[in-house]
Order: sequence, then C-alpha cells, then structure tokens
Amino acid sequence: MESDLNNPPPPRDADYYQLDRRLTVLETRFDTILPTLATKTDLVGLKFELKSAMFAYFITIILGLAGVIATVLLRH
Repeated sequence: MESDLNNPPPPRDADYYQLDRRLTVLETRFDTILPTLATKTDLVGLKFELKSAMFAYFITIILGLAGVIATVLLRH
C-alpha cells in the first residue's frame, strides 16, 4: 500500500471532482424531464376524465342490472 505522502492531492485549481461536467449533466437531465411533468391543469383535466369515466361505468352497471332483473321478471 502506498501512503498518502506518495499520492498528493491535485492542485486546488484543478477540477478534481469534475463539478462543471456533473452540473452540466444534471442541468441536461432537468431540462429533459421538466417539460414532461404534469401541471396543475393537467391533473384537473385528468380528475374530470376519471370522474366522467366512473359515472359512465356506474350507469352501465345500473342499466345492465335493470336488464337482468327485467329479463328474470318477464320470463316467469
């Protein structure tokens, strides 16, 4: 094992951790991801669509059950 005396740290002006490159990578990721995130308006629209779909399913179930009941009652 070599001691730390044989491996001095890089000079202060050197970008040892490559912070500029890492920051550029993070900025690129944020610039790519941010436009794809949902806004408040998107979520309100989704909520409305979900409620209307649930209402349609509810009406379909009610009409289906009414049809089954009518069929059973009219057969006897």
